[in-house]
Amino acid sequence: MPRLIMMVSASQTKQLALDKETTIGRASGADVVIDSDQVSRMHAQITVGPAFVTIKDLGSRNGTFVNGERIDSQVLAHGDNIRIGACEMRFLATDQEYTKVEALRLMTIPGLLVDLEMLNAPAKPDRNPRLT
Repeated sequence: MPRLIMMVSASQTKQLALDKETTIGRASGADVVIDSDQVSRMHAQITVGPAFVTIKDLGSRNGTFVNGERIDSQVLAHGDNIRIGACEMRFLATDQEYTKVEALRLMTIPGLLVDLEMLNAPAKPDRNPRLT
């Protein structure tokens, strides 16, 4: 099951498993409540489908941002940064739970997920091999 890591404060994170539909907003009825005047009552919705996970802005005044770009609706990829109001979140396509220290690193070190994935990627073949 995909997850979100949220920055709760400068040194604290919260991990959330995503259901089929997860609403994010200021209202107490939202699945993920963000207590901020910059966040609409029902601000955004994340939908977990069989093949893709999407985030949709629900007509909020201040917008929903993925990797710094304002979106209406977008498919999420592992490691995407989501910003709603002043709240920063990181989307994880896996169900792996991280320790508090690891989760904080994932939120504060840009590109850490990408860099770790690159270390495990197979090496590209040399395009111009030398003949000896």
